[in-house]
Amino acid sequence: MLKSKVDEVLQDVNKLPAISSVVSKVLEKLQKPDVEIADLAQEISKDPAITANVIKLSNSAYYRASKPIRTVQEALMTLGIKTVKEIVLLTAAKGILAQDLNSYQLEAAQLWTSSLLVAELSSKIVQHKKLKIDKDLAFTSGLLCSVGKIVLAQFFSPVMMQIKTDLKDNQEPFPTLEKKYFGYTHMEVSENLLKRWNFPPELTDVVANYLTPETSKVNPLLTSVVHIASILIVVSGIGIDIGGESVPISPFALSQTGVTDADIETYFVHIPDLQAGLADLLNV
Repeated sequence: MLKSKVDEVLQDVNKLPAISSVVSKVLEKLQKPDVEIADLAQEISKDPAITANVIKLSNSAYYRASKPIRTVQEALMTLGIKTVKEIVLLTAAKGILAQDLNSYQLEAAQLWTSSLLVAELSSKIVQHKKLKIDKDLAFTSGLLCSVGKIVLAQFFSPVMMQIKTDLKDNQEPFPTLEKKYFGYTHMEVSENLLKRWNFPPELTDVVANYLTPETSKVNPLLTSVVHIASILIVVSGIGIDIGGESVPISPFALSQTGVTDADIETYFVHIPDLQAGLADLLNV
């Protein structure tokens, strides 16, 4: 088992994917109910790359701003705090997820596309089923579920043959094999990373449990939504990795959300339309 080597990486902040300190500060401010728009704008503007993307995406067809946006403060006032938070996290996520994961048999474009689609479909499910969840929260929660794979991918080489043999001989969900060989699932690593980045517990809980929503302790409904979205995107063949389609949809998730077989068929049919609608975000 390679757990000790994974532990070494998880304990060394210099070896882990980094996120802008501005993102952490923005998330921290957003947890306060009396946050001021001017304070948020000032914080976001400290990072030129994030600022540029906030203005660029605020003016994109995806967000449909009612008037041209020239500054972060205008974006906050026109689109709202939640939407700008979504854009900030999109920018941060792209910086982390836009890389090839050869061990997982995922190219950078596939990883980013599938991450965005899980986020978008999560938001659509919330709206369609009229669930008591903010659609922006659903989007954000679905975005970073695969981030732990970036850490584990570097440890595959010594055990790749054994992993391939296990995949051929067994029908176990791939996270079971991750745990067997690395001592961690990618969900556990994702949880570790989001905690280091000071993400809210609700988001941390989703990435830790999105493939096993019945184990969610913070928001099982939100985790169930992301679970269904992630499985459907994999089944559609977008972002399918070395684990294939080894994780079935959880009956618990279906029960929590009220999603039916007919709903699943509808979501599945409309995945290409979702992907087309994400053109602006795919090119962040």
